Amino acid sequence: MAKSLTIAIIGGSIWGNRGAEAMLVTTLGKIRTNFPGAYFVVFTPYPQKDRLLVPEKNLVFFDSRPKALIIYTIEALLFWGAQKCSLPVKLTGAMKAVHQADVLLDIGGITFSDGRLIFLPYNILTIWPAMLLGTPVIKLSQAAGSFKNPVIRSLAKIFLSRCRFIFGRGEKTCSYLQQKLGLQITQFSLATDIAFLYTPEYSLSCENELAVHQLSEKMTVIRRQGNRIISIAPSELVLQKSNSSKISYTQALLEMVKHVDTPNSYYIVFPNASRERSKKTRNNDIHAVSAIRTKVRFSVPLSLYKRFTWIEFDINSRGIREIVRLSDVLVTSRFHAMVSGLALSIPTLVIGWGHKYMEAMKAFDLERFVVDYQDKSRDLTSLLKELLDNNAEIHVRMEANLPAVLKSANTQFEYLRNFLEE
Repeated sequence: MAKSLTIAIIGGSIWGNRGAEAMLVTTLGKIRTNFPGAYFVVFTPYPQKDRLLVPEKNLVFFDSRPKALIIYTIEALLFWGAQKCSLPVKLTGAMKAVHQADVLLDIGGITFSDGRLIFLPYNILTIWPAMLLGTPVIKLSQAAGSFKNPVIRSLAKIFLSRCRFIFGRGEKTCSYLQQKLGLQITQFSLATDIAFLYTPEYSLSCENELAVHQLSEKMTVIRRQGNRIISIAPSELVLQKSNSSKISYTQALLEMVKHVDTPNSYYIVFPNASRERSKKTRNNDIHAVSAIRTKVRFSVPLSLYKRFTWIEFDINSRGIREIVRLSDVLVTSRFHAMVSGLALSIPTLVIGWGHKYMEAMKAFDLERFVVDYQDKSRDLTSLLKELLDNNAEIHVRMEANLPAVLKSANTQFEYLRNFLEE
């Protein structure tokens, strides 16, 4: 009989960032394979929405927004202090669940990272309460570093060294952990992103399924007619960063499309993070899709505009994978949209920033197709043309590299199974 377990998970969500959803549902699915009776405690920034989307009896959602994490930390500190003084103390709610959990899994895609100082308190508060309560913390595949900022480096050394184990998402993260923080090789290991292991069967939500099905049928017909499909997954964050840097992200995408366009080219623009009917831009690329749509509408002939399809509604990881699967090429500024392209061996062009994109693309010999959004010398047109002209050849090469990536990602769940069976 499988061991009865309670697993706490933080850093993911169902709604909002669909990369976070892919990591969360994949983690649940992989653990359930080995421990079908496991009970899950999931901390999410959208507890009410996630509960509505996934009303499972063996899965409970708690709030992981900053205010809630501060309250949890205070409660955990009081508990820790009372224990030190041998005083009776009683935990309730979320902290009781964490205290009773066999492990806390942190699946945050990037933590303790330079350039993200504003998120440092959040990175600490996601794991500190569990540490105070004596619950082991394991960080599944994520990027960290480069720890050039002395504040980030000092606090990362304190908290990351107290994790039971850390899986770095790339070689650079692992080198930062060892060289900058002094972690021993027994404390961390390399593992590619959790979402590489995602399969549609892991999906737990149903969001605009009919609309996605209709789009899938439309894309299938387009391909059968001998046309090609270029999917574009923009990023609201890159759009905002570009605006602040006085770099026109939307114009760059538009010029790229205009230069590669042919009468048999069709375009699907979709969000990899979506919060339909929300005015908030965080984890909501629908706003970026709308901004690009406005730009395109008034900048291209009607004949070209009619070959665009715009996804301005909630779409989960299952729907995203279906769109990417039926595409010839993917252009994206979202890390986990890129992962979807790589996992399905769809030639992918990335307009992003930081080492996290380069490391993932390098595993597929595609690092030359990663450009920094701030690089004014970039030639998106020639790169996209190359992906289109050599599509079949690149697809085959990507398929050949995929097994090693999947094996690497799976090592963290092999470790976790052994850990939980101890």
